Amino acid sequence: MTVGPYSRAGLALVFIPLYAGPALAGLSGHAPATIPVYAALFLAFIAATRRPDLTQGAGWANLAIMAVVQTVLTGAMFGIGTLIAGVSGAMGAFTLPVILPIALTATAAAYGVWSYSNRAEMDVFLESAINKLNTLETESPDSAEAFHPVPSRTVQRAVDETIVALRSLPEDAHVGEIDPIMQALEAKVGIEAFDPLYDAAGEIEGQQDRRVDLGLLRFAASPRITRALLARGEGGMAAMLVLNAPDAAVRHEARRRITQLIDDGAPAVQLPDAVWLDELAKLYPGEGFRDLAKSRAALSKAGKTG
Repeated sequence: MTVGPYSRAGLALVFIPLYAGPALAGLSGHAPATIPVYAALFLAFIAATRRPDLTQGAGWANLAIMAVVQTVLTGAMFGIGTLIAGVSGAMGAFTLPVILPIALTATAAAYGVWSYSNRAEMDVFLESAINKLNTLETESPDSAEAFHPVPSRTVQRAVDETIVALRSLPEDAHVGEIDPIMQALEAKVGIEAFDPLYDAAGEIEGQQDRRVDLGLLRFAASPRITRALLARGEGGMAAMLVLNAPDAAVRHEARRRITQLIDDGAPAVQLPDAVWLDELAKLYPGEGFRDLAKSRAALSKAGKTG
């Protein structure tokens, strides 16, 4: 089973060692003077993945805010480590070389930059997380499972079998061959298949399978699944994940999904922004991204004047 960069396991591989570095430094009784080193590593990771536009004042302001936030975070993690050492009496008993926690955080930051250097995918992930957090605010404390949905064995098995079926198709398979497989998955487990299917699509460990990407898009295109995704605030999530896929057929299908969502009046917040679509138009001229960007911009304008 593959581990996607935005799956729970993929996120844990980056963020646990990233935050563990300053915590271990505090636990080991290292000097607080090391905190700026961790803050710089945190900032390098965040800035490299978010890439603020430093040609404008707003970009420098965002970078400054990032620096402040990362300094606070590293200081907090260092403080937690120091507190644990003091309370447990481990101060001095548990010591690591100064370089070891720094190397741990640096390695995690470097891996994170490599995994999340695709700004488009990072934007999709962050937008989805923000939408889920906003939804969670209106739900009861017992509904945390909705934020971190764990597929049942039945659902995971059905998705795994679907992935196998998709990968057994010819590499140049078209949607006519893919649709029956995705319709069978929908009939078995419905919308519950979306999260594990999403985790299996897109770029994973430097590889991207067009058959899985098309499967995700065709699954999301089902009217019943579309309604469920819109209700969850994730209407355009599948399409945004693969809008910049290396395969032209995948990009075409993703554009179709976004166009359909715009035509159906999907909330603008669930769609890619016009700036990103303009960037894609430069990368893939003549594919229709420019017209899609205009439609998206018109939707934003209508929302402001409506």
